[in-house]
Amino acid sequence: MDSVFGVVGSGFAVVAAGTSAAGRSFVFRNTDHDRVTRLGTNLLLGVSGVPGDCLRLRDEVRASASKIRSTAAAADIVREAVIGCAQSANAMIAGYDSAEGPTMYAVGGTAPPERVGHYGTAGCGAGLCRTVMENHYRPGMTVNEVVALVDRCIKEVRRLGLASFVIMIVDKDGAREYTRRILRPKVVIEMKSTQGAPTVNSNN
Repeated sequence: MDSVFGVVGSGFAVVAAGTSAAGRSFVFRNTDHDRVTRLGTNLLLGVSGVPGDCLRLRDEVRASASKIRSTAAAADIVREAVIGCAQSANAMIAGYDSAEGPTMYAVGGTAPPERVGHYGTAGCGAGLCRTVMENHYRPGMTVNEVVALVDRCIKEVRRLGLASFVIMIVDKDGAREYTRRILRPKVVIEMKSTQGAPTVNSNN
């Protein structure tokens, strides 16, 4: 279970992705395996799907990075990778250039990439996120306002058990990590009847 969603703001785009609290994902254990990653100076790739497919998709697209000249070109390359080796994966691609400003595309299955006008969602939390976006998105939002909107989505998606998220931004200053929203695992205290001593178990 995982989720990815993005918002196009005024002069920037934000992409966020997270994974299941019940899973043993590499996200936040190894930042090289985050579900949102930079494809270059001004491009972001966010993915959702089976972990192995997500990593294959990211690696395939990175290998073609030299061919990428625009967000639209990146979306086409991502679609080819989804069809070829990562069929369970969905992706959000966000970029920025001086001519077009911020742009975003959604890729999933064999369908052509779809340009995202204001916001897009994918993964098991897509429906919950879409409702939040529909109710609270408005044109001209600032970065802080968009991140607050993303936090609303995270709160809703966590009802499904999704926990930790990475949030990244791309604008005229480039693509970069903005923040992380990490849900710490609960600690369960169990008493061993045979020893009478408490044992601390991490309940992920």
